[in-house]
Amino acid sequence: MTETLLSHTAQGRNRRSLIVLALTIIALGGLLFAGTHWAIVAFLSLFALPTLVDVLFNPQASFALTEDEVRWKNATQEADIALGKIQSIQIATRLNVAFRITLVMYDGAKVRIPQDVLPPRAELEAAFNHLSIPVNRDRLRLI
Repeated sequence: MTETLLSHTAQGRNRRSLIVLALTIIALGGLLFAGTHWAIVAFLSLFALPTLVDVLFNPQASFALTEDEVRWKNATQEADIALGKIQSIQIATRLNVAFRITLVMYDGAKVRIPQDVLPPRAELEAAFNHLSIPVNRDRLRLI
C-alpha cells in the first residue's frame, strides 16, 4: 500500500458559505426596505444562487495524492491518474487571485483539476516537488 502524501476534503456547506449567504440576504432585504424595485433585487439575488445550492445540497469533494497516483472526486467527476503519466504541473494565477492547476501528460493531453477539490496551493506544490514532478507557474493569466 502506498503512502498518502496529501489528502484534502471539502464540502459545500461551510462557515464561509453560510456567512456569505446571510450577508447577501441582509443586503437584499436592505435594498427592498430602501425602496429598490423588487425586480432589481430578484435579479441581484441570482448571483447568490450557486452559494445557496452549495448550502442546500452540501456537495462533497475530495483530493488525494499518493506516491503512485493523484485522485479526486466531486459531484460531477472522478479521476485516477498515475503519476508516471504526468510530465509537469502548471499553476496559473488568475486576475481574481484564484489559481488553476493543470496536469500536463507525456502524451500532450492536459487535465485540469476542478477548483472545488483543490487543497491549499502551497501544500500541493510542495507535495509535487517532493515527488520530483516539475511545477511551472504562470502569474496573472486572464483566462
